[in-house]
Amino acid sequence: MSLIENKNLNYLTTVEQFFLSLKDSGLHLSANDYHLVSQWEERGVPVEQLCRAIETGFDKANRQERSPHSKWSLTRLEDFIEQELGRAAR
Repeated sequence: MSLIENKNLNYLTTVEQFFLSLKDSGLHLSANDYHLVSQWEERGVPVEQLCRAIETGFDKANRQERSPHSKWSLTRLEDFIEQELGRAAR
């Protein structure tokens, strides 16, 4: 039995695959990242909007920080992503 409810699977899977393709590494998200994605879903953030915010946040972080993408996580990029979600809400 999975610890992830079926209703959450598509949202989590979509965000996971999107983010992993951006950073071009990894097989799955961390437990902290899954929790963060679940929080965004509970807040009602549409998955398309979240993916756009992740991509924009990823690009901004890439310009500001010179660390390898493979070390990045959604939790590490949370501030960038939240900024984008805030802009989209206006």
